[in-house]
Amino acid sequence: MIDQLLIPVLVTFFTALITWGFARAKNKRDLKAQDIENETKAAKYYQGLLDDMSVRLDKAITELMESEERHRTLMEVNRQLVVELQKFKQLNGKTL
Repeated sequence: MIDQLLIPVLVTFFTALITWGFARAKNKRDLKAQDIENETKAAKYYQGLLDDMSVRLDKAITELMESEERHRTLMEVNRQLVVELQKFKQLNGKTL
């Protein structure tokens, strides 16, 4: 009688134990896969940010170079205007 009760209980216990072990291993793999997927998404997100910042930096450098060229042009025009002003003052008898 004890054998009739003990054997099904032991079979059920060991079946549950083996099932739990396999389920635990599967859950660990699923969690690891989810972690890898999350890290991949984060890497893509940050790569997008870096790409955007790279484009913005290139644009800012281009604008700065254009601004520097305009500044040089304005400085040259200013120099020419000073020369013309000096000539005008000399023609009118005034000295600087």
